[in-house]
Amino acid sequence: LGHEGAAVDSKLAEKGFMEFKGGETAAIERMMGWMFERDMLRVYKNTRNGMLGADYSSKFSSWLACGCLSPRTVYWSCQRYEKQRVSNKSTYWLVFEMLWRDYFRFQAARLQGKLFLPEGEGLVTQNWVEDEEGFQAWAHGRTGWPLVDANMR
Repeated sequence: LGHEGAAVDSKLAEKGFMEFKGGETAAIERMMGWMFERDMLRVYKNTRNGMLGADYSSKFSSWLACGCLSPRTVYWSCQRYEKQRVSNKSTYWLVFEMLWRDYFRFQAARLQGKLFLPEGEGLVTQNWVEDEEGFQAWAHGRTGWPLVDANMR
């Protein structure tokens, strides 16, 4: 996309920006480094929803989505981690989230275009409220909910 070799802005680095590199080799390096070298899987359940930094979460999503990293590879690496180090809520949670990921991918394939309809599959009727002021507050990060606002800005 024209960003090869671009230097990482120091302001982004200070905020916890993580530069991504595509491909299977980079994905495996990330997984092994995060899981085994830096031992971040041990505390994953407690840190996974953090917003800043490269290691609060696995950051596997992009590689999983592009097929550079297989959920099975993550699963078997997690099994190895449990045998070598510890089996805890964090190791369970990573595998659990891999299962949810596949569930939602299969649901999206099953529902196809219905996934994006307000009524979804049509099993539930929802009365939607049009609130232009609320929508604008959300869109501009001014809802009063710090987590929502921070992510919308």
